[in-house]
Amino acid sequence: MRFLIFVWITLAVAATASAWYAMQPSKRGAAWFWIAVCVVLLATFAVSFVMLSASSEKTLLSIALYFLNWGMAAGGAAICVGAIAGLALGLAFKW
Repeated sequence: MRFLIFVWITLAVAATASAWYAMQPSKRGAAWFWIAVCVVLLATFAVSFVMLSASSEKTLLSIALYFLNWGMAAGGAAICVGAIAGLALGLAFKW
């Protein structure tokens, strides 16, 4: 479990650093756009958790989709959080 937490934090920090590094002051509109995209993705992940937990049908496909969704959400959430943090820092400190 510690290894998975380490991987999640590493993904988030890498996404933060790369988003901050890639943020160009002349592209402030694009940074806000990508922040909005990441927020929508995080909301989609949250909704998918609720939708899958409400399903009582247990087929092989639903179980496979359940594990796939959790795996995507774990890595995707780290990257989205890191991108939001990096772009927000870039917007705040890069002129």
